[in-house]
Amino acid sequence: MLPKTPPGDSMLALTNAVIYFGSIIAFGATARAICRRLMRRYGVDLSDVHEQAGPNRGERDVFLLGAWRKEK
Repeated sequence: MLPKTPPGDSMLALTNAVIYFGSIIAFGATARAICRRLMRRYGVDLSDVHEQAGPNRGERDVFLLGAWRKEK
C-alpha cells in the first residue's frame, strides 16, 4: 500500500503527471515512428493517400500526429 501523503503534495502531482502524460506522449511518438517507417518502406507519401480520395476533396486544416497541416 502507498504511504499517506499530505494534501497538496506537489511531488505526488508531478509523479502522476509524468506517468500519465509521459506514457501518452511516448505512445504517440512510437506510433508516429512506426507509421513513418512503414510509409518509407512501401514508398507511400501522404499525397498518394490524398489522391485516392478523389477530386471532390477540398482543402482543409487537419491535426495529424501532433502537427497542424494544410491539406490541398
